[in-house]
Amino acid sequence: MIKIIRGELYEKALTKKSTVKDFSVVYSILRLMFVHFFVIWLSACSILSQQTPSERPLNTNLREQQLMAMQQFTLQASVGIKTPTDSTSANLRWQQYNNRHFQARLSNFLGISLFELSQSETGSEIQLKGETYHAVDTSSLLLQLSGWSMPLYDMPLWLRGLPGNNSTNITKDQFGRTTSFSLTDSTGIVWQLEYQSFFPDSLSLPKRLILTSSDNQIKIVIRNWQ
Repeated sequence: MIKIIRGELYEKALTKKSTVKDFSVVYSILRLMFVHFFVIWLSACSILSQQTPSERPLNTNLREQQLMAMQQFTLQASVGIKTPTDSTSANLRWQQYNNRHFQARLSNFLGISLFELSQSETGSEIQLKGETYHAVDTSSLLLQLSGWSMPLYDMPLWLRGLPGNNSTNITKDQFGRTTSFSLTDSTGIVWQLEYQSFFPDSLSLPKRLILTSSDNQIKIVIRNWQ
């Protein structure tokens, strides 16, 4: 009789263990389903935020006229630079004074300056590693000093969402906003620029953009415009 009681207890223990195991399997499946649904939901929200701005953009001609009229502005952005040999994350502060005069500072997250750039009618100047360099062309100078470059000549335009005169393969969305184009900088490097999202106002100023060449990739996330 003692053996029978122990057998019953043993059988009950096995049954309880099996129930816990089954519940853990169900929980894992439900968890995976929830994560999958959450990822789909985030993707849908991201797509909707790009396609349906809270304030409808101005018509194409009026919007581009107002963007061209923005001769003075300041922006702050996060920048990710990826080259074949290195990856850098930094903060960008861009100060535009007029059509051809601007100052830019790229610093790491500790606030240490990576380089400072200024351009005016008289030429370009870059401060890098405590030294000051002068040149007529900023992109060529940056490439020579740092080993990577970006299309700086038209940067005051494409920061605002405007392609330059030498841009090709221009595409636009249903609101008339430029979403991508190709351009060749002064060093001969061909870049593909893509606008991934815009601020939800009538001007639809760029918020997220990415530049890609055969060797380098630059991601810019603009935090604010002033």
